[in-house]
Amino acid sequence: PEAVMDFFVNLESVESVLGKGGTKASVLLDSGIQADLRCVTPAQFPFALAHFTGSKEHNTRMRQRAKDRGLKLNEYGLFPEGSESSLAASDETDIYRHLGLPFIRPELREDLGEFVAAEENRLPEAVERRHLRGLMHMHTEYSDGKPTLEQYAEWATQHGFAWLGIADHSQSLMVANGLNEKRVLKQHEEIDAVNARHPGVRLLKGIESDILTDGRLDYPDSFLGNFEWIVASVHTHFNLPEAEQTRRVLQAIENPHTTILGHLTGRLLLAREGFAIDQKAIIRAAAQAGVAIEINANPMRLDLDWRLVH
Repeated sequence: PEAVMDFFVNLESVESVLGKGGTKASVLLDSGIQADLRCVTPAQFPFALAHFTGSKEHNTRMRQRAKDRGLKLNEYGLFPEGSESSLAASDETDIYRHLGLPFIRPELREDLGEFVAAEENRLPEAVERRHLRGLMHMHTEYSDGKPTLEQYAEWATQHGFAWLGIADHSQSLMVANGLNEKRVLKQHEEIDAVNARHPGVRLLKGIESDILTDGRLDYPDSFLGNFEWIVASVHTHFNLPEAEQTRRVLQAIENPHTTILGHLTGRLLLAREGFAIDQKAIIRAAAQAGVAIEINANPMRLDLDWRLVH
């Protein structure tokens, strides 16, 4: 451990050492982030991993659950009352088993119902790469993306995807080179040609339609029928009062051409707060209308916020 600690505190990115001992060290990186390192024995490792993974709220519930069973849980082990010897655990699964639970995946450790779900044997199956058959909301060189339609089709073939939802910006968003009706029809012709060359992949004819201030989508209804799917998003007038912004998005949801509502609050993490909107009212309306709500996987968005996913 001492050699590991020495190596850690002398990394080039370390701006200052906040503390250093035989098994613990804390440093401040030049990025402004604090990084902590802890060395434990192999027997302690499952407990340390569980302790430092997930939320404080989940850990608090775990410790209380242990206490209710005459045990003490911390990052070093799971100790029967009055004993200095920990119960054995080869991995995290054993810790949960000792506490009468099936394994709870790290992604669920938020104390947002996972304990009841575990006790009732109804923990959800996690979405994994093997489940994914296609990707939505792909921008191309037609608007503000870089790949061509051909490059997307080739990439999808290489990575085993069956379809990609093309969704360049609509005509109102000129700053992103949005597509007018003539350019949309040209893109659709090219999509047909690319699909013919790549029979194992289907590019879907979509658009990321601006939700206009009055809630209309960014093409006449007579033209919206040309698309196979539409993601409707707010890109302008973020400062509308909450009631007005909510009415605006509700009207877009009610449009029969809307397939998906894009990045619900318009937030950009560390750059722009989300706009004021009644998110629960939007979720209820989308469910009733059969409109999906995007969880935008761009790391600067992650919008819809995970806490509302349930």
